[in-house]
Amino acid sequence: MVRRRTNRPSRAGRVDRVTPIYPIRTVAQMTDLSPQRIRAWETDYGLIRPHRTGGGHRLFSQEDVERLLWIKRMVQERGLSLQGVKRLLEDTAGRRGR
Repeated sequence: MVRRRTNRPSRAGRVDRVTPIYPIRTVAQMTDLSPQRIRAWETDYGLIRPHRTGGGHRLFSQEDVERLLWIKRMVQERGLSLQGVKRLLEDTAGRRGR
């Protein structure tokens, strides 16, 4: 059987942004946020929902990391409270659901 070459990009060249692969310690280093703060943003404010392994460990996707960096910018640079960030995220999700 002869395989023909196509001009489509290979799957190896694609970045998978949704598969949870990063443990919390790695995400903390990537975002310069403490693991405690990341956990608080999840449990106290519901700003992030990482995947949980069977053993209960958090795993984060690239999209989760980008969301954490966005939240950090909103708080540090724009001066939003975490409740304000939560409302903004809820409003955005509500508009997407229409």
